[in-house]
Amino acid sequence: MIRWLRIVATATVVLSMVGIGVVVGLFLVANSGWVAVDVPPWLVGLFGDPKMEVWLPGLIAGWLAVVFLTAVLLVWSLWYVWRRRQYESLIGRLERELARLRNLPFTEPAPLEDLPERPDQGAARLLAALDAETTEWDEDELRGND
Repeated sequence: MIRWLRIVATATVVLSMVGIGVVVGLFLVANSGWVAVDVPPWLVGLFGDPKMEVWLPGLIAGWLAVVFLTAVLLVWSLWYVWRRRQYESLIGRLERELARLRNLPFTEPAPLEDLPERPDQGAARLLAALDAETTEWDEDELRGND
């Protein structure tokens, strides 16, 4: 159903563009001469009152070019905003993943099978000695002895 609607919409757009092209072509053939352009009375002080003639096909082509460029600018700006939103969403997801990975040792500690099966007696004595030195140092500092 959706494919059929897409085909019908595309055909409608193409046929309407062909129809508009035929009408504009016939209009230009019937009015291929020069037309007088008058300056509006409220702009006479700014531009004066020149008597100008403009080639009508060129004038219509200019109007169509302006409409086409405006449509292209609108579509580009919509695409730009859409892509910008995608990039910001990607950055947000990557930042959340990075925060999760930074906290990984706290949220998912190493499994017990990664620890040695028998404790190392030498390491235990060293750590006990370091702990005793730290405790003595802390007690001296609390008493005010340097």
